[in-house]
Amino acid sequence: MNNKLKYIIGTSILFGILIYLQTIAPRNTNWIPTYSGNDKVPFGTYVLRNSLEDLFPKSIIKISGSSFFENKNDTNRCNLLIITNHFKPDSLDLDILFRKAASGSNILIAGEGISTALTDSLKITIKRNYANVLDSTTVLQTGNQTEWNKDYHFNKLIQSSWIELPESSEAITLGKGNEHINYIQVPYGKGSFFVHTQPLVFTNYHVLYNNHHYLEEVLGQLPRHITHLVWDEYYKPFHKKSQSPLKIILSIKALRAAYWTFVIGLALYILTNIRRRQRAIPILPPKTNLSRDFVQTIGLLYFNQKNHKDLVKKIFAAFSENVNSNYFIRIDFSPTCYKKLALKSGVNEKIVSRIFTRYKILADKEQVYESELIQFNKLVEIFYSQSSKSIQTEI
Repeated sequence: MNNKLKYIIGTSILFGILIYLQTIAPRNTNWIPTYSGNDKVPFGTYVLRNSLEDLFPKSIIKISGSSFFENKNDTNRCNLLIITNHFKPDSLDLDILFRKAASGSNILIAGEGISTALTDSLKITIKRNYANVLDSTTVLQTGNQTEWNKDYHFNKLIQSSWIELPESSEAITLGKGNEHINYIQVPYGKGSFFVHTQPLVFTNYHVLYNNHHYLEEVLGQLPRHITHLVWDEYYKPFHKKSQSPLKIILSIKALRAAYWTFVIGLALYILTNIRRRQRAIPILPPKTNLSRDFVQTIGLLYFNQKNHKDLVKKIFAAFSENVNSNYFIRIDFSPTCYKKLALKSGVNEKIVSRIFTRYKILADKEQVYESELIQFNKLVEIFYSQSSKSIQTEI
């Protein structure tokens, strides 16, 4: 056996020994609070989650790995257990949570920190003290303001948070730790919120190595007549939350306003354009009045021939035809006729009288001058312009 082979074998044996020693060596305990029902570490909640059937024997247990918004269609009344370090749902989840409580569900929230939106709605204040250490001992009790049960001494429990209640609060005190309130019930609609500020009480270490009767007394406050119990796995510290794009948009005020503006605008566009659009109507030039052109041509012909008297007669004949067809008046050159025509046509009676008077004068003359023809024609044109039933209506 050559030296190279001996070196390889020796190295392999050495690595095998190191791997074996690593596997049999005691592992360091992970004291990080995960509060997950899947974790068997000291500060996981594996033991409690698997004991729910014994604690709530008549309840249907459901493990929820999604947000309240995603489960908004679940309308069953239930006892909901939320155990985490800091419970800070967004506005959409919080709205669903309030609806569930109002409809008769009971929500137990165990957390050192709770969102301000929730505490303000419940009219409570969470106080925190960061000076406590993990090895300190905490004295816990259940009961009410007038009568307290026996003391439970918990080691490795941080008393870092407690509850302060204003005088106007409707909260019912259910427990205290180191003489500070740490467990309350706040009625809300047909249900209630239960708030506990020491979530470590619910973890594996304290269930197994401290007095588990305290935990039974805490959970014993939940109504037993409700047959559904939901264990939350979504709001844990290390849970990877996957949010839908719509929820992200609705959770941000500016994006929510833009989204609803778009939806309303789209709806209005659809409603206003639901009917078939009519084609644009083309603009057509007005039709030429050939009759008027013909009359103008004939009139110019007579005018150029200097036959002014004959043209006066034709102008008056057209005027008489207009009066007969539009006002049904037979012309007899009397003041009564003038007055009747003025009333029906809306033309000043003086204009009407001047037309007839001027025509009689021109008709008796042997020769009519151009200026007289133009003056007479202007009088007739004034009548047509003032008349409410002029025959010069364009088609």
